[in-house]
Amino acid sequence: MLLRDCVAARAAGWSVRVACSEGPLVAKLESLGIEQVPIPNLRLSDGNRLLAFVRSFAAAVRAGWVLRRAVTPGELVIANSINVLPATSLLTQHRVLYFGHDVLIRKDRLALLKALRSRVHLAVAVSDAVARTIRSSGIPTQVLHNGTRWPVERAAEPSSTDAPVIGIAAVLTPWKGHHVLLEAVSQLRHRETILEIMGGTPPKEAEYEASLRHRSAQPDLAGRVRFLSHVDEPLTPMRRWTIVVLPSTDPEAGPLTALEAMSVGVPVIGTDHGGMVEVIGEAGLLVPPADPIALAAAIDRLLDDPELQRRCRDAGPRQIIQHRLTLADHEQRVLELFEAQLSS
Repeated sequence: MLLRDCVAARAAGWSVRVACSEGPLVAKLESLGIEQVPIPNLRLSDGNRLLAFVRSFAAAVRAGWVLRRAVTPGELVIANSINVLPATSLLTQHRVLYFGHDVLIRKDRLALLKALRSRVHLAVAVSDAVARTIRSSGIPTQVLHNGTRWPVERAAEPSSTDAPVIGIAAVLTPWKGHHVLLEAVSQLRHRETILEIMGGTPPKEAEYEASLRHRSAQPDLAGRVRFLSHVDEPLTPMRRWTIVVLPSTDPEAGPLTALEAMSVGVPVIGTDHGGMVEVIGEAGLLVPPADPIALAAAIDRLLDDPELQRRCRDAGPRQIIQHRLTLADHEQRVLELFEAQLSS
């Protein structure tokens, strides 16, 4: 979303620079002709927790001095994650906007946000769920939901003769709930159902992927689970899914996968917390988090009820338009926000 906003801002005539550490984003910026300002990696390192915090603080100080020299008068500074905020504390003469993409539940993250609240002019949250945690720290907050591409090709209606295919599109990390979904699939009454798992594996999650593959090879799931890994165009496999499932055990902030599924008219089953509650509407069903029995019952309910499936398929695209959840709407509102901040 940050990269799309940068491209939209530049197309509208803005001068855009991105301060970031080395990584995949740098190559994307270069291909788009967007200037990069190199800064240290601000993520917490592995290993000893105290040592990781010390290293992170030192990196934030170095990044802060880089930003202080690089940022010019009149520039608007966007902090795209909470890890960036300490580095912006040296920018005493600039307006800092914090873009909140996470439902903050860790005490150390909330304490950091509260400690730096005086440096944040305005927070922009991707959902009301995200906004609540930021506002509790005393920061003025505006909600601006994520958007998805529109218009897009609709998914075809599922065939009554083919085995149903349910899918999850998420990086393989425990809080996304792939393990919960595997247990749910093992308990389905519709034993012919296929599960497709789409998403890459972060470097730290190789063991988690191995555990998912091991579980999928057990007799009650053998031959019914397909791992698709990362897919450049996720809407292509999504259009042939009967149901998209997002079984996240921690709250999703602004679930892009749900919006993508809704845009092509595929029913969604998500967990009943975070930003999912705000977007799903009549396009799917909500279940308690970390509850494979309830998740299996919801999947079976949708598979048993073609009329409910039809209502969910029709509701998705309608809600995308009615609630202005398109990428174009999002970009327009971001640019309006930038203009308002610089003119106030």
